Amino acid sequence: MKSLRIALVTLSACVLLIAPGQAQSTGSGLTLALFERYLDALRLEFGVPGLSVAVIEDGKVWDRAYGLADIAANIAATPITPYPITGLTESIGASLLLKDCVEFGRGTLNDRVLRWTPFAEPTTTIGNLLTHVLPTGSYQYDPGRYSTLTDVTAECANGEFEELLADDIFDGFRMVDSVPGRDALSSPATRFFSVAQRARYESALRRVAVPYKLDSKHTATRSSYDLAGVNAATGAISTVRDLAQFDLELMGGFLSPQTLALSWTTAPGRPTGLGWFVQSYNGQRVVWQFGLASDAYSSLIVKIPDRRITLILLANSDSLTNTVNPQAPDVTQSVFAKTFLRLYIS
Repeated sequence: MKSLRIALVTLSACVLLIAPGQAQSTGSGLTLALFERYLDALRLEFGVPGLSVAVIEDGKVWDRAYGLADIAANIAATPITPYPITGLTESIGASLLLKDCVEFGRGTLNDRVLRWTPFAEPTTTIGNLLTHVLPTGSYQYDPGRYSTLTDVTAECANGEFEELLADDIFDGFRMVDSVPGRDALSSPATRFFSVAQRARYESALRRVAVPYKLDSKHTATRSSYDLAGVNAATGAISTVRDLAQFDLELMGGFLSPQTLALSWTTAPGRPTGLGWFVQSYNGQRVVWQFGLASDAYSSLIVKIPDRRITLILLANSDSLTNTVNPQAPDVTQSVFAKTFLRLYIS
């Protein structure tokens, strides 16, 4: 461990020596090489068994993987290793709702949720759920409450959520190793999937990274992950390469510029846009989302939209995001995200 800490200190010095603007240049080989070295050192420092990464710069995708997706079977992690992405599903679900409901004119952000599905809060709107805002107007992160958007999307778009996710997002974006839930082949939603879709899902589910729990010495022990099904808040399974496709399509016009701008704008005193966290880092807007299954999986997407740079990380332990406090969210609470931002925003 001591040697790893020395390596991290050395790399920190290298970051400080980068000339102003050098780290920001598109396709900067030096910045990417430094980040790659940093990333694997951090993986080892925190005991992450398997880690997959993609960086998208101005439409160009770089992806890699480190460590093992399955320790016992000695199966290496790859950029096409599937992982449950848990909370990252929120951003995908938001994009689906905004496209199929709002942009098609079937509903609005100001619609009360009761218009579409029974809900205990009579004045809560679709926009309130997307931003984790309570009827009192205050922010409170609540994925269970957010999941109500599953039924809103289905009713508004006149289809089942799993079907819309599979057809409009996974197939539409060519996300070939993504699955609408761990039970996609056994749930009632299976009837909506084609033979080709079911074959892809079966292949991906066989290759899902094994989840691990880390002890105080970062020794990995196989754990379990029992969540089945998919909704607007959680449950999707994907790869960094597929999520890079999602990012490219999102930036390429799936949603209108006006909708994207609204999604990545916050009200004063609130940390959320529509399905995303939004904050500033060194004067730059940062848009991000995270996922966490304790003692099993973690996921992270960090976007610097004004520079067209995106980071995507998936891991089969909770080390990427177990320090993030969703009730007082700050992307730099994750050392992996903070390292990325220090390199790419000087």
